[in-house]
Amino acid sequence: MNISELYIYPVKSCRGIKVNSWKINQYGFKYDRFWMLVDDQNKSLTQREHSKLALISPIIQENDDDDNGGVLILTNPENDQELILPLLPNKENHSKLSVTICGEIIMAYDCGKESLKWISDYLGFEAKIVYKSIEESRFIEKNLPSKDELLKQPETAFSDGYPFLIISEESLSDLNKRLSLPVTSRNFRPNIVVKGCKEPFEEDTWKKIVIGETNDNLFFVVARCIRCVMTTVNPETGVKEGLDPLKTLQSYRRVDPGAKYKACFGKLLDYLLYLFSYK
Repeated sequence: MNISELYIYPVKSCRGIKVNSWKINQYGFKYDRFWMLVDDQNKSLTQREHSKLALISPIIQENDDDDNGGVLILTNPENDQELILPLLPNKENHSKLSVTICGEIIMAYDCGKESLKWISDYLGFEAKIVYKSIEESRFIEKNLPSKDELLKQPETAFSDGYPFLIISEESLSDLNKRLSLPVTSRNFRPNIVVKGCKEPFEEDTWKKIVIGETNDNLFFVVARCIRCVMTTVNPETGVKEGLDPLKTLQSYRRVDPGAKYKACFGKLLDYLLYLFSYK
């Protein structure tokens, strides 16, 4: 079995970046969902309500001589106007605020007036871009292996709950055979895509995943991923296109006893490593 695709999503609910290798830090893939958009009530904004977020393209430019230097560049697809944000912001220049994500209140920093204008102009209403406060931890609590296995308490930045999502090409192919219009892996916003499973949804049986030649690259499979209306957003156009693939998934992938009316696709992972790459 091999990895076929690898993605990071610097800004929650915006377009991902396909990469060949990437580092891991205490939150998951470095810079993955380290930034987030919030409304005037400081509640997170996602493609569930604002599908055009799928068109905001991020670029990460790191400085070779500084592990934390560089910039995040966001491009407005309507006018090509760029917003440039530091990868390592000076928190003294930004206000700290409480933000709400998935019903959870955590601390973040406002990226400033320029970013407020940039994202508000694109969305047509007042919004802000915030980045994760590194002074305060956001620990993962649910469905964890034993502390003896994990050796540490996993964290995440602005993901919905877990730092990694994995899907297989075989499961995607099985779904596409049932659809009139096929979809791509990007509809499901995975971090890791694998190929070479013996059958579709083989990942339902996985408990641990070792990537690479040593057991240092160890991931724990902790939960099924319950899918929502974001799977219906065309990642190329930013438009919701009917109810497929969600409706089709609901017809045969209600497989989680704890969420028996929800469709599942992909698995959520915790991790036990700090450096990850593949070629």
